[in-house]
This record gives sequence, structure tokens and C-alpha cells, in this order.
Amino acid sequence: MSVDNKNLYARGQALRLTGRADNLLPVTVTYHSHGRLLLIGPEDRVRRAAVRALTHPALRLTLAVSEQPRHPDASDLDAVFGATAHLETLLARSPKLHGYLGQYGLTVRGPEGEAVALERVCYGPEGRFDLVLDLGQTALLALERPPFGYRHLSEDDELDCAIAALAELMGVFDKPRYFKLDNEACAFTARGVPGCRRCLDLCPTDALRADQGEIRIDPFLCQGLGSCASACPTGAISYQQPSAATQEDYLWRLLARYREAGGSHPHLLIAGEAECAAFDAEALPGHWLLLPVEESASVGIESWLGALAAGASRVSIALHPECGATTRQALERELALAAPLLEGAGVAQEAISVWQPGTALPETLAERPVALPETPKGSKRERLFAAFDALHAAHGGAMAALAVPAGAPYGAVRLNNEQGCTLCMGCVAVCPTRALHASQGGAVPELRFTEQDCVQCGMCEQACPERVITLAPGLQPVAEARRADRLLKAEEAACCIRCGKPFAPASLVRRIREKLAGHSHFQGAAAERLLMCEDCRVRDVFEPLVANPLDQVKV
Repeated sequence: MSVDNKNLYARGQALRLTGRADNLLPVTVTYHSHGRLLLIGPEDRVRRAAVRALTHPALRLTLAVSEQPRHPDASDLDAVFGATAHLETLLARSPKLHGYLGQYGLTVRGPEGEAVALERVCYGPEGRFDLVLDLGQTALLALERPPFGYRHLSEDDELDCAIAALAELMGVFDKPRYFKLDNEACAFTARGVPGCRRCLDLCPTDALRADQGEIRIDPFLCQGLGSCASACPTGAISYQQPSAATQEDYLWRLLARYREAGGSHPHLLIAGEAECAAFDAEALPGHWLLLPVEESASVGIESWLGALAAGASRVSIALHPECGATTRQALERELALAAPLLEGAGVAQEAISVWQPGTALPETLAERPVALPETPKGSKRERLFAAFDALHAAHGGAMAALAVPAGAPYGAVRLNNEQGCTLCMGCVAVCPTRALHASQGGAVPELRFTEQDCVQCGMCEQACPERVITLAPGLQPVAEARRADRLLKAEEAACCIRCGKPFAPASLVRRIREKLAGHSHFQGAAAERLLMCEDCRVRDVFEPLVANPLDQVKV
């Protein structure tokens, strides 16, 4: 039996014996659409579209004129205007559209310049448009992936198809809630200090937004492209269709069973639904193992490295030639971030690459040992470094620190002026991953740092009142050094002048006294209280008042 036939047999056995948990009922969101269609744009195009839409009697039409007629001398205008004269037609100055299937709203400028919600004018206080056909010169929702129920047409060639497609979006529809969001793990902001924005910069549906210091995901706008989850360095956003743990468990079992059945050089191909439709999976070489997912970008760097650690000789991510620019940008950025990890682990750069269906197949790489026989557990970052460390040990990886691309979530922090640090712990207060942390108890205040946990969000650098913290991007490939709990600064504590208890770093107390030296409220006894612990400070204020109650009237 040839090698390819052996691999074909092994692939068939692995796919047959490895079950996926994809049949579990997902958490869903529900859309309700009653066929209230808004047609907006130049009046001639809007009325011409209305004539076509009248062939779908279930649709309830509203016409909104936002531009001058495109072709005012067209020969069919009289007939078109006559056929649509009975339809409600409104003027839409400066239109602004928002919403999603079943919940669209259009705000326009009224006669006095006031904002008017047209959906309420047409359907009452709780009214909404269900569907929108935008015929304007410029799309009202200029998104790479607009919400369901919205179509923009700059020409009339596809008018019938667009109206027919919108007419089918009537009824009740369920869609998976693709993501889980953990704001406790998010590095977006803390105490008003801005940090990571990776997910906000990548969403092609405008489903992510910042709201009161937190990231929010609108499940009705989200279409599950997955680039935000792949880019999130902390795992605060996690893909749930399926979850990363379920996906990686299946991946490990698939590779193990492929090898048990006699297969060699396993080449993992990650492909979304659009990509799977662009090639014949059965025609792939026998050593190619297909991992079908909803979207190619939903599988991130931790799974790519995990597959290599589980014995895959190569990982390819299929990308459709008509893939959106944002998704392509996200994948290219993740590949750039994977490059130093591969280099540091001693693995060839081409071990992870993008493949476009219809182009030549990438060459087969050398057989790779199984470096991590069991699926790693823990957070996204823990799984990532578990796979990296296993590959590093198996391939004799680099020992020196590695350079990383700008904006990479790997690196350290440095004190550019250790004497200037007062150990105020402002950096600790904003650190989202506890990479920076204070010592627990003891008479010597300490600022400590663990590099593996640092995502280079920059909040510590911005929060430092003394401006002595600097980010140091890079990758420490040696696990012991990367996980080490390093001391950045320590000093003797100031002890309370009344009870002797250590209560704050001496340099912090000294700096506070210097700042308040000329302040009228901190003179004499009040200045002495700065040298007391929190308990003695309170006693020092209230003991005289207890001894002389009438003095309270003077306070």
C-alpha cells in the first residue's frame, strides 16, 4: 500500500472514530421580522424599487427620499410615480440608520433642525423597520459585513434579487450567540486608564463598542467572524461555536487516532464554511486533516501552536479569495505574532501558513514528534505557552530573548528610574492580568512582575504618576525565566510614629510630605499625622474631641 493510501485509510478511520460536540444546542438570539420594508435613496430609484416590491404583497413599504432623482428624465417615471402614489413617502434629510433585522431605526433632520425618528412617525412609539433597502449613492451602513436585513445597491441590476432576498426574511429567526465576554479579564481599561483595543479595531460588523469603561458585544450585530476572539490576548472574548476547549479536545483526539491508524505527516487544514465550499475535501492528499469551522479566523494562535505540539507537521488556514479585508488583516497580524513563537521554539516559519483554495497545495514538511500528548488546560494564555514550551523542549528552541512585532502582547516592563518609583502601586491597581503585583504582607513593600502574564496593554505605563515605567516588548523563550516572579523594587516601610506599625513605603510618605509641605491644611499636628498609620491617624483626630466635646462645635 502506498504512503498516500495508508494516510487516506488513517484519515478515514480518524474522522470516523472521532466525534465532535457540534450537535449541542447553542445559546441563541432571536430576530422578529414582520416585513416592514424601508426603501431609501433618490426618489426615482426608490419608486422604481417599490414597483418591484409590490409584487411581494406581504411586505409593508415605506418610501424615504434622501437624494435628488438620479435620472429625472427617464421615460418610465410617470408610470412609476403613478403605480406608487398610494405609498407613504417621507423626506429624509441627513439620514442616520441604526439597528438590525426587525429593529431598524432611521433618524432624520426635521423642519426646525430637530432629530426625528421616522420609524416612530410611521409605526408609533415602539415602531421599527424590519428590513432596509438602501439605494443611495453612499451606503448608510458602510460596513464590511452589514447586519441582516440590510442591503445597499448602487445600481438597479440586482434589484429583483435583493427584494426577493429581503422578502424571505420575514418571521422568527434564531442565530447562535457566538461569543462569551469576561470583562474581569479584559485589558481595555481600568480606573479610567485606556489599554488594549485589539478587538475594537477588527470587528467588521460594528458589533463591539466601548460603553462606560467596558467592552460590549451586540449579539444581534455579531456574525461570528471570530477575529476579535483570536486577537484578544487575555481570552476575555472567547468563541463559543464551539468553545476553544471543545475544539482543541477534538483536535488532539483526531491527530492521535490518525497516528494510531498508521498515518504520517498530518497536515491540519482549518477552513470556514465559505472556504469549505471552494474545494473538494475528499480530493485532498491523504495526510491532510480537515478541521471545518464556522469561520477560519475563529481559530487562534493557541490552537495553531497546539496542533503542532500535538504532532501536526503543518497547519494551514484556508482563506477564501473574496474574504473581507478585516478578516484577512486579522489573520495576517496573527501570523506575524506567531512568527517569533515559531522561531523561538525552533520550528520552521512555514509550519503555519495561509492557503487559498484553488491555488497550489503547500509542500509536505518533515514528520514532527508529539510534544504535548494531552490537551492543555487553563486560560487562553496558559494553553498558548503550554504548547510553546512543549515545542521549545522538543525542538531545542532559542535561549535568548526574541524580538516581536509592534503591538505584540508579549514582553516585560522596566523601571527606567528605580529611585523615582515610590511604590505607590498605581500600576498594580490597573494591571488586568496581575503581571504586576505587590508583595503580600511583610515589613518591606515590594513591586513584583511575571513576564508570562504581561499583555503589553500599557495601562501601567500611563497610570504611573512618576513616569518611571517603560514597556519592553519581546519574548522570553525559556519557561523558567518567563514564569519567574521577579522583584522590580523593594524598600523599607515607613513605621507609624505612634504605634510603630509599618504602613507605607518610606519614599511614598516622603514624597507626600514634600508635595503638601506648603499646604495650609497640613501644618503642625496635621503634618505629623502623615507619619501615622491609618488607625492612629483617626485616633489622633478624635481623641481631643472626645476629651473636650464642646470643641466639636468649633470644627
